[in-house]
Amino acid sequence: MTATWDGLGLRWTIGAGTEVTVEETGTGASHPPVLVLAGGLCVVTLVPPEDQTAWTGCAVFLRRLRDHAEDLAARAGRRDGAEG
Repeated sequence: MTATWDGLGLRWTIGAGTEVTVEETGTGASHPPVLVLAGGLCVVTLVPPEDQTAWTGCAVFLRRLRDHAEDLAARAGRRDGAEG
């Protein structure tokens, strides 16, 4: 994964060595598990909300991220001439 500034913000380019993991950051509610995207010198960490009432929105966001990632993979496959 590489990070570049594109004028609108940071752009992370996912590469073959990019890993996605859920990592424990400690014990208890004050140190919840986080979603980590890591590759090379770049790391993106998605931290769940501290407010328990916001968890539903967080789960919706993560599911939308998953769904859009699947859509992106399908579109990229069509562009490369692959079936799928």
